[in-house]
Order: sequence, then structure tokens, then C-alpha cells
Amino acid sequence: MIETKTYPLFSELMTVTLQPRKINNTVYDIPTVDGMDRVQINNRLHYINEEMSKLRATQEALIAMRNQLDRHNEAQEMDDLFDEMFGG
Repeated sequence: MIETKTYPLFSELMTVTLQPRKINNTVYDIPTVDGMDRVQINNRLHYINEEMSKLRATQEALIAMRNQLDRHNEAQEMDDLFDEMFGG
């Protein structure tokens, strides 16, 4: 018999269902939400956290590249201004 309970969470209803899981060759009824047990949820969270870290590193590199271009453009503008002022 599958037992189901519903709990309010973040204004959505999450349904907890007991589903069979085999652990060390023994079948247990484990609570799941959307078919995922706690271990599966933690594994997914870990994966997402790693991906977010990669995205943050990529974002930081792109910001550094953009800042370097800005510094280059500012230096170029200063050279152009100097040339205009002193006929270089």
C-alpha cells in the first residue's frame, strides 16, 4: 500500500509518497517527493551547486575581459584627446 501525505511548501503543495527502494538487497518504503528520495534530491542539489560555481567563474572571467576592454577604450580616448589638444 502506498502512503501519500501532502504538505504546503512555498505556497505549492508537495506530495510525499512512500516508494520502494532497494538498499543492501533489502526493499524499504522510502519517502519521496516527485519520485525523488532524499539522496537523489541531495545529489541533484550538489550537481546544481557545481554548475552554479562554474557559471560564476565564467561570469567573473567575462567581467574581467569587459573591464579590460573598457580600460583599453579609456586609454585610447585619452590618447585621442591628447592628439586633439596638442596636434599629435
